[in-house]
Amino acid sequence: MDLLVVAGFLGSGKTTLILSLARQLATAGHKVAIVENEVGEIGIDGALIRRAGLTVRELFNGCICCQLSADLVPTLEALAVEFSPDWVIIEPSGIAEPKRMLAVLPYYHGSPLKMVRTLTLVDPTRIPELYEVLTPLITAQVQAADVVVINKTDLASGEQLAATRAVVRQVNPQALLIEGCARQGVELDLFNLDAAR
Repeated sequence: MDLLVVAGFLGSGKTTLILSLARQLATAGHKVAIVENEVGEIGIDGALIRRAGLTVRELFNGCICCQLSADLVPTLEALAVEFSPDWVIIEPSGIAEPKRMLAVLPYYHGSPLKMVRTLTLVDPTRIPELYEVLTPLITAQVQAADVVVINKTDLASGEQLAATRAVVRQVNPQALLIEGCARQGVELDLFNLDAAR
């Protein structure tokens, strides 16, 4: 089972990218499950993902890297037994820190995790302002990434893209950097993520 965490601040396009990646994997014959974390009590994204015909498990009322981290392990173990997916894509809330969330994985005792990778989406139309106000959160999400996707390139100016590249490279110079638009499909070879970093 391969595990992909898709992090990013609220509105960065995580659900859109996850749907695109899950469809790519399903089209290639892989079984895909999605674990989605909602801070509130109603899973809007989960309903959207279900309508796309994908398996989804939702964790409510907290951030997956804080209060709900203990729920992640039994959720993954249940998915491994009940669904036996080739890929599990985790969408934490926009305020999650991926490293804190993944710190619980040593307690996982389900089918072996062949690959665990983190992909962080950034929105170039907002990242310079968000970085000034939410530096620790943005830094934690970008530092944890094996892959950083600069999303919404169709809406960003050249200046915004350059500023975003500079922030990403300053925070995590080792990450694989990809630019694109999740709504139009981002070119991402999930099978070569193991070569990232």
